[in-house]
Amino acid sequence: MTRRFHMLAIVFAILLVPSLVFAGANKFGAAKAVASGDNMVVIPLEITNEANLTALDIPLKFSEGVTLTEVNFDDTRVSYFDLKVARIDNIENTVVIGLLPQITAETKPDLEAGSGVVANLVFTIDNKSLEEITLEAVTMTDPNHDLTFVYHDYDREGTRSIRSVSRSGGSSGETIDFESVTVALLSGKSLPEAFALRQNYPNPFNPITQVAFDLPKASHVKLTVYNVLGQEVDVLMDQRMEAGSHVAEWDAESFSTGVYFYRIAADNFSQTKKMLLLK
Repeated sequence: MTRRFHMLAIVFAILLVPSLVFAGANKFGAAKAVASGDNMVVIPLEITNEANLTALDIPLKFSEGVTLTEVNFDDTRVSYFDLKVARIDNIENTVVIGLLPQITAETKPDLEAGSGVVANLVFTIDNKSLEEITLEAVTMTDPNHDLTFVYHDYDREGTRSIRSVSRSGGSSGETIDFESVTVALLSGKSLPEAFALRQNYPNPFNPITQVAFDLPKASHVKLTVYNVLGQEVDVLMDQRMEAGSHVAEWDAESFSTGVYFYRIAADNFSQTKKMLLLK
């Protein structure tokens, strides 16, 4: 995979050469998130290319609280491409996707002008209170990556030229108008079927953490923090809440490093979990 990815970078370096200037619609975005099993969600990436497309370079940064487990190209517009690679970095929360229709001797067509999905990002939701994922276009160096469409263009004599379009202008001076997109995760979800208290996120934390909980019906909720001696040190919530999934935040700036416990009491339900403050 590493060798193929370096080859992709070399191919892009060859392809991205100055050529003619063309006007057209070059769009990039994300479709609605789709649930895929327990704590997993798929976000399709969509493009609109205004002419036959011969390469794509897609470097993205995604928000925290998730792990990108896979990028797949099943049932997409580029499923027939020879080269479909993705370099995932869950430390920096980035992914670089590279696409080329042909690197083998077999002749394959460019991606025809049109709109549709070119890749599917498969995320595991680490933060159960997360309501949205944000995707941002980023520019990278060593090797260089920018959100880029590469086109094959032909003049009246049939001579082919290469034209690149990117966020920064590319060889043609055109740009792709994309900075970021936010995809909602919880819209359209049904009400929780049972009371639940989630593990705080992040954990360990410093100094702010979030506590998520589910209410299948409207209830009076008391959410309390205790130290290791069992002493109540803070009350995060003591009020009536509507049915649904909720999030409370604890700012422990004034508290010392150590183990703490948080407890929820709602209707006839109660539960306690442990969290760790590290300063």
